[in-house]
Amino acid sequence: MTRVKYLLILLIAAPYLSFSQETASTAGVATTPEAQRILEHVKTLASPEYGGRGVGTDGNKQAALYIEQQLKNVGLQPAAGGSFQQTFPMTIGAKLGANNSVGFDVLVERPGIPLDQTKPTKISWKLGVDWQPYVFSESKTVTGDVVFVGYGLSAPAAKYDDYAGVDVAGKIVVVLRGLPKWAEKNDALKGLASLRTKTTTARDKGATAICFVNERGDSADVLAPFGIDRLGMNSGIVALQVRRTPCARIFSPKGTSLFVAETEIESKRKPMSFALINTTATITVSTELIEGSSTNVAGVIRGSDPALASQYIVVGAHYDHLGMGDENSLHSKRDPIIHPGADDNASGTAGLIELARRLNASPPRRSILFLAFSGEEKGLVGSKYWTTTPTIPFADVAAMINMDMIGRLKDNKLNIQGTGTSSVWPSIITRTKTDLPLVVSSTSDGFGPSDHSSFTAKNVPVLFFFTGLHTDYHRPTDTWDKLNYDGESTVLTYIERVIRDVADSTERPTFASTHGSGAGAKSMSAGFNVTFGVIPDYGDDPQGLRITGVKPGGPAEKAGLAGDDIITKFGATTVKNIYDLTAALGEHKPGDVVQVTILRQGKPSTLNVVLTGK
Repeated sequence: MTRVKYLLILLIAAPYLSFSQETASTAGVATTPEAQRILEHVKTLASPEYGGRGVGTDGNKQAALYIEQQLKNVGLQPAAGGSFQQTFPMTIGAKLGANNSVGFDVLVERPGIPLDQTKPTKISWKLGVDWQPYVFSESKTVTGDVVFVGYGLSAPAAKYDDYAGVDVAGKIVVVLRGLPKWAEKNDALKGLASLRTKTTTARDKGATAICFVNERGDSADVLAPFGIDRLGMNSGIVALQVRRTPCARIFSPKGTSLFVAETEIESKRKPMSFALINTTATITVSTELIEGSSTNVAGVIRGSDPALASQYIVVGAHYDHLGMGDENSLHSKRDPIIHPGADDNASGTAGLIELARRLNASPPRRSILFLAFSGEEKGLVGSKYWTTTPTIPFADVAAMINMDMIGRLKDNKLNIQGTGTSSVWPSIITRTKTDLPLVVSSTSDGFGPSDHSSFTAKNVPVLFFFTGLHTDYHRPTDTWDKLNYDGESTVLTYIERVIRDVADSTERPTFASTHGSGAGAKSMSAGFNVTFGVIPDYGDDPQGLRITGVKPGGPAEKAGLAGDDIITKFGATTVKNIYDLTAALGEHKPGDVVQVTILRQGKPSTLNVVLTGK
């Protein structure tokens, strides 16, 4: 399941998620032949040999081949133009370019020597030891004076602004990561604390570069791995991270030190911003994206009724995960380590294989297309590609059933999302649950942090099955021995019944455009005081933030925004990615009228959006 420090979950699905942790009585239990097969699938996919199934890796390719072979074994036919695999292009990584450097010229006053005749002291930072660029940095060279701006927060409404009284236009800012302890419970400041929000703030204040200083403590003062950021590569400003000791050296001994400034902010709860005395810097950043490809695995069961066999129920699950730990990892340490992804989403992939086995034994009236997606963890890339480049006529897709993290059933609690995307869903999920020991909660919204969103955006009825978050989510501890395999088998029985019900029905389910318009419709709103109501496209677009759709009845729809619009400006904030938009949303309140600039089919337009409360 996708995440950026829980961003997508918090913005889209927070009201529906529950946290679960298996007990010793269910973890690893597999008492039936099917449960044992599920265990073996998960154990294989989550094995060290597959290396966490990161996109672009050999482990990801091995996983695709394994899934293909399993679908062949149960009797499915290829469904990707005569093949089981649909290859699609995507950015799979990033690397440092040839030129990356940081140097400072510091004029140290000497008695009797005019400052303009003083030879500057040169200080340089060593790449990979003292500093490292972020992949979302612009690649360019900048030169300018250096200004320390505390924690880089600008929240006048909360009576705190690190930028007040200092001019940073055309300058390089030094910013502390995180928050002072006293601000950690201040909701207004917490919403501005992320790296990307601080980056957007610095850029919009006119700074040409931002240098993030690591927090105190040996464990914190290490450089984060250089890795791809799937939610917008270019922040529009040079951005880098630096360790504390080399950064402290550029502060003049005659001025305020880094330590003293940080301590003053903590103790007095007031900004402590200032230009570094007689200090200029030249920063060159060069990064390169690595383009590659991955594959969706597609197999089909032909329907038994000639009159309905041309229509398809798509059954999907993503098989990629985080590899050795990427920017989506929640692991406390930064050293590369395999993230097995047993529940996320070897569990769903195993479920897809076993449902193929069940359904192929007795095909329903409509055809069933099984799609194992890659690139989900990088922004639903594989499912989005399939919906724009389908291997069957897209108009023939009658419904989509998605499985993501279905292996941690606890207390028989199962969550189903998307029940509002068709009027048929509530009755189907009610009658097919009969005699199953499941406690089902449901949500109408068809958008969420997994591959079904790609189909919802194309007006396809969807259901998303999910057994809940847990403390091993996106960590190296999401291992095969912690899953409830008997529980997953029960969940598959329920999903099979749902699939057969809709696949055997004479009437095709119709899409409900009003889904998610109630209390659950919180895309691009949770965590803020306002609702905007757009569905972001999580791919990178150099022009701005492309959206795949808008919430029915939401502010964006009422203002005239639509799918495929590219948002380039939100109020005073230039928008290049989802982080810019979230930063801008945090500055507004219900009732605000915001001018939003968009590109539609290449032509700019400005719309007035009236933001509403949650």
